Amino acid sequence: MAKAKFAPKRLLIVHAHPDDESLFTGHVIADRISAKAEVMVFTLTRGERGKVKLDELKSLEGDLAAMGSFRASELMEALKAFGNVQHAFAGTRAYLDSGMRINPWGKPAKPRDLDELALSAASTTIIADDIVAKIREFKPDAVLTYNRRGGFGHPDHKMAHDATAMAIRKFAKQSRSRAPQFWVIAEPREPFDAEIGNAKTAAVKKAALEAHASQVAVHAETYSVVPGKEIRYDRPERVRKSSPSALVGIRSALTFLWAMPLGVLLGLAGTMMHQVKANTDAQTPIGLIVALVMTVSLAVALRLLRRSRGALYLVTATLAGTIFWLAQRQPGGELFIPGNDAGNIWAYGSIGIFALVIMFPKIQPGAWRRSSRGHR
Repeated sequence: MAKAKFAPKRLLIVHAHPDDESLFTGHVIADRISAKAEVMVFTLTRGERGKVKLDELKSLEGDLAAMGSFRASELMEALKAFGNVQHAFAGTRAYLDSGMRINPWGKPAKPRDLDELALSAASTTIIADDIVAKIREFKPDAVLTYNRRGGFGHPDHKMAHDATAMAIRKFAKQSRSRAPQFWVIAEPREPFDAEIGNAKTAAVKKAALEAHASQVAVHAETYSVVPGKEIRYDRPERVRKSSPSALVGIRSALTFLWAMPLGVLLGLAGTMMHQVKANTDAQTPIGLIVALVMTVSLAVALRLLRRSRGALYLVTATLAGTIFWLAQRQPGGELFIPGNDAGNIWAYGSIGIFALVIMFPKIQPGAWRRSSRGHR
């Protein structure tokens, strides 16, 4: 089977962080610009959690706004090295760089205290909508991003792939015009359709990488992001034509499958308990207390573990619907949530608890642990 030809006249490249455009697609951009093609780089974050290579810039680490601003300015300088390249940051939501940790198996993974505004904590659908808007605006004939593993596995790279694949599928369904081709960056030892890079594009790539001095160590013939792993500027970049998988939307569907039944179960369990007292003579509403403690625990656990309010919205909606249904007199005459104090506190208090947890600006156990150690 003949390999697909990579020669787009209008190329949209979706990247997660500043410097990715030069590291992974520097040859591609230079090649397309030299061929008089239109190129747009769409960057999803400003690289706020980058680790700098220069000692004089160490003060930027931890200051998300300052780091993001500095890396954005580096990106603008890098794009000048390529020539006439258009650029935009994602606009619907100011996504933050998620950062990364290495799990016990030596693989990249999401940080344990993932910020709720981080790219990998956002809904794939929301990010895809940003990319769809850019496709409509720029009208590319090809879109290029990371492979489904996110290259070396950075969680933001994986999200960029999933959101781009979903965006192309959405565009194809919503638009009468033809969807752009979907291309991914092929890693070493992966099959590829096109290999791009020569001495001329290598010089351009080097100039672009020099602009990212905070993140990339630049040498005469090589560059490195990780100490001890140097890469030659003239090493070609490989790309592969792909098909946007329908499976990228499954994660959102799975949230519906478990979050909505969870709200119903909470509503049923709390309703069964809220009128229970310690004994017939006692006035302590032990059942109501247990029901409310259970509600608080579940709401906070979802907020901490999910790093996103999406599941909370679904649980709250089904909890409210279940309570409303149980508060009505049933066909057999039963009234599961009477209009007494315990019934009103359970009905309004449980929903109020979820609303409060949803609206609370930020819940991060990592921040609590630092505060308990006196960290400022």
